[in-house]
Amino acid sequence: MAYINTSAGDEAVVEIYNVSGASDTFDETAANVLTVPFMQDVTVNNSTGTFRFKTLDNGSESVVTTPATNQVSLNAIVDDSAFFGNAGGAGDVVQNGLFGTSNNKTKVGVRAYFDGTDSGSRYLEGVGYISGLAPTVNPDSPLWITPVTIEIDQELTSALVS
Repeated sequence: MAYINTSAGDEAVVEIYNVSGASDTFDETAANVLTVPFMQDVTVNNSTGTFRFKTLDNGSESVVTTPATNQVSLNAIVDDSAFFGNAGGAGDVVQNGLFGTSNNKTKVGVRAYFDGTDSGSRYLEGVGYISGLAPTVNPDSPLWITPVTIEIDQELTSALVS
């Protein structure tokens, strides 16, 4: 058994991609990929729902599963070009930033890398919509910080970087 150590500071990575076509193909052109900077934490949620029921012939509850709710969520310091976009960028996500992509309700691809982006590294990916932006600043935390949630449409899948 081996643990995944992110203490190097560059191992936990979240990339947001443009997607196209009915199969939601990721546009992996580097200029079209938004790597979320200044992340403070990342959470990948795969929460299978359940339905519980009781019958008269059994002393215990029974349970069946329902479809899962999948999300990738994080907190990050607000970076001007990542949040508001870079007009000189190539793809919709880079041009519009997190706010514009969320506001336009644009479907995106997301990859959450567990141990960097080098060959053999593990990641989870899915497609969905950016939501949950709520930039906050206060005297005790003088940098704008925002939560970001990517609500996954359908399944999360796992893979290795080739």
